[in-house]
Amino acid sequence: MISIAIYNLKGGVGKTTSAVNLAYLAAEAGKNTVLWDWDPQGAASWYLGGDQSRKKAIRMVSKGETVGSMEVITPYPNLSLVPADLSLRKADTELAGQAGAKRLLKKMVEPVTKEASVLIFDCPPSLSPSVEYLLSGVDLVLVPMIPSPLSIRAMEQLMEFYQGVKGGPADIRGFFTMVDMRRRIHIQTLGQAKKLPIPMLKNWIPVDSGAEQMGERRAPLTSYDRSGRAAVAYQKMWKEIARLSKGQI
Repeated sequence: MISIAIYNLKGGVGKTTSAVNLAYLAAEAGKNTVLWDWDPQGAASWYLGGDQSRKKAIRMVSKGETVGSMEVITPYPNLSLVPADLSLRKADTELAGQAGAKRLLKKMVEPVTKEASVLIFDCPPSLSPSVEYLLSGVDLVLVPMIPSPLSIRAMEQLMEFYQGVKGGPADIRGFFTMVDMRRRIHIQTLGQAKKLPIPMLKNWIPVDSGAEQMGERRAPLTSYDRSGRAAVAYQKMWKEIARLSKGQI
């Protein structure tokens, strides 16, 4: 199994869109996939219809509820969801009151690792202790970035933070989203990608009206659009990630 966290310190960079689409593509490829929504906003849960769960997500931390009791089946074969809601805003407070918080998070994930081939976390745009613990336990952290100065700066802050932290993520890679080749700054940033302090995926996601329809349809992009620019880009990106996994997928 491979565990992947989609994370950026900055919001609005296509993090949840990417998490939902990559999870869907993994499932479509026949992999037993779990999308674990760790963002209190619950956007990934909303996309996949898991926002109606009656159990509060914080109960996994505060009451020791099992992941299995929280997991919901999505309309898509091989894809299940551990939904989030606003109660997760209390995650750090709950973890602060427990000894071995990092071990607790690892224990929460273990049941999923026995059943799933792919586990994808949609993380909130913060570097709270719970997120730090989560990132330290995954195989791969993917950092989506708009090719613009503020988005790049957030990535640089993340890389600076982990330079001085022991036991950080095993592998961190970036990729560009919402790329508009009509914009000079986007063209320049893509051209200088090799100079960034993070290894970058070769594939990037263009701005595309098809992807914007995800909110209207509440569905992964490639479930209704296979040939649009962003849909094709996500399909290529998933194949690239599968190659990087070195047999873990």
